Amino acid sequence: MCRQLCPLLLCALLLPSTKVCANPEAPAIRIEHRQNDDALTPQLRAGWQAYRAGDLATARQHYEQALLLDARNRDALLGLSAIALQQNEDADAAHHLVRAIELDPRDPIAQAGLATLNGEIETESRIKLLLVPAPDAALLFALGNLYAARSDWSAARLNYAGACQLAPDFAPCAHNLAVSLDHLGQYPQAAHHYQRALQLDARGTSGFDAARVRQRLDALSQR
Repeated sequence: MCRQLCPLLLCALLLPSTKVCANPEAPAIRIEHRQNDDALTPQLRAGWQAYRAGDLATARQHYEQALLLDARNRDALLGLSAIALQQNEDADAAHHLVRAIELDPRDPIAQAGLATLNGEIETESRIKLLLVPAPDAALLFALGNLYAARSDWSAARLNYAGACQLAPDFAPCAHNLAVSLDHLGQYPQAAHHYQRALQLDARGTSGFDAARVRQRLDALSQR
């Protein structure tokens, strides 16, 4: 789905809580990076490493340096938008996402990120329109998040399942699919995907609370 140099599935995450009675958490943007980054510039690699370490100021500096060298660098634009959203700088995030969309109007990751900054109805319509030509993991995941925020767990499950098929190694997708199945009372399937999410998130960088996932798995095993 992604181009060789892009972060894998830079997209808006509305990670529903592992406690099935809780509401989804607030939106954030995360970056999952390809293991093969031989072609990345030093600036992008350093930006990614700083982002992973939680040093957003340093990450921003590296991504801005990458843009100075190449004003059309999609990875740098997406990285800067992720940082801006984490710092509640919505206007700055939108600016970088719009620039990415100008490079490729059908860029699903940038479109999914921009959609989260708009109203709910516009967001759903925009994502569905972009999905017409072909399914896309980032857009399906964003649409699942939208339905999860409404507690429409059946619709959320369908979209998360589609996203997981296209991006089977994306831990937040496995987690969100598990939460939606949990809400629907499909406990064996939920347990399977919780376990899958934990396996995929061995480094604990995917944004969900692994301890809570394990607690939920223990509770499900006693049913």
